[in-house]
Amino acid sequence: MSTVTALPERLRARVLPLTLSRVAFGLLGLLVVSIVLRTQAIHGRFWIDEGISTGISSHPFVDIPGLLRQDGSPPLYYLLLHVWMLVMGSGEADTHALSLGFALLCIPTGFVLGRELFGTRAAWASAALATTNPFLTYYAQETRMYALVAWLSMVVAGSFALAFVRRRRGWVPVFAAAQ
Repeated sequence: MSTVTALPERLRARVLPLTLSRVAFGLLGLLVVSIVLRTQAIHGRFWIDEGISTGISSHPFVDIPGLLRQDGSPPLYYLLLHVWMLVMGSGEADTHALSLGFALLCIPTGFVLGRELFGTRAAWASAALATTNPFLTYYAQETRMYALVAWLSMVVAGSFALAFVRRRRGWVPVFAAAQ
């Protein structure tokens, strides 16, 4: 018996079935809210670490991992930032937009993983939390790797739980790719 048919008649009309268009519209609304929250300081000036990130990423692509050997930072963000700067530019708002993109990816990722692991209510709660998370709001406006780390952490943790706890082997490649 489905959840909708188990409800009393007076409540049944209030429950809207979850359709792709409703999910898309809801997630789009959350993305708009997130963009409004996370672009308040997108034009802010670089601080020292952001300048270092931009400086490292402006070196030739193949030289970036070697430069980071002394710093100890993983190269993925800097390599992505290098390509991003070639396409979008190297100004403050240009480079902050990459972090904004990773923060925005947390919203549909949270929805998908929440739904797959715990159901629709958890999916919306996870997406709403990703929309309003102060950590993501702060780091979505900086040229640093933290929004990427948050998104990859969600993907790794969620795909691990789905692949190895729930034994849904189709998630193993997602887990492997996110490593």
